[in-house]
Amino acid sequence: MDLWDGYRWRQEQEENRLAYFTACQMSVHTKKPVAPKDLLKPLRGKGKQRRNKDDE
Repeated sequence: MDLWDGYRWRQEQEENRLAYFTACQMSVHTKKPVAPKDLLKPLRGKGKQRRNKDDE
């Protein structure tokens, strides 16, 4: 495990934590509960696309 892997792991942990608490706050104000994974979909999808563009 190098520095980059550790950085990515810490960043993902932080995103997971923020998505959990944000989903809890959003679910109070909506009729349908919001799942943390629904909030993470845009974040995780962009990373793959951005990396492919950098490789080109």
